[in-house]
Amino acid sequence: MLGLDGVLDALDYDGFGSRKYRVGTNTEYAVYVEYGTASNQAQPYLRPAVERAVSELDQYTSDVDSVDELIEHLALKIEEYAKKKAPVDTGNLRSSISAQRVA
Repeated sequence: MLGLDGVLDALDYDGFGSRKYRVGTNTEYAVYVEYGTASNQAQPYLRPAVERAVSELDQYTSDVDSVDELIEHLALKIEEYAKKKAPVDTGNLRSSISAQRVA
């Protein structure tokens, strides 16, 4: 099973533009919400956000002028969709999701 870091690492395209972003949260229980536990059902929010943003990639490639802009747009879309999909009952999770430029 691909862990939360694995999902984020899958978006780390070496040689694909010069900008890199990390989309995630610093909330320590986020992975348990995404994948569930023995006593709580999974409530995926990040993986569906990545899948949706990537599936729409063709729709917004004409709106950008460079690969770097495309990467930034993709990261911001993932952040937007993850915030919409994150369960409300998890306290600070939704508000802690962010896309941060790391390079």
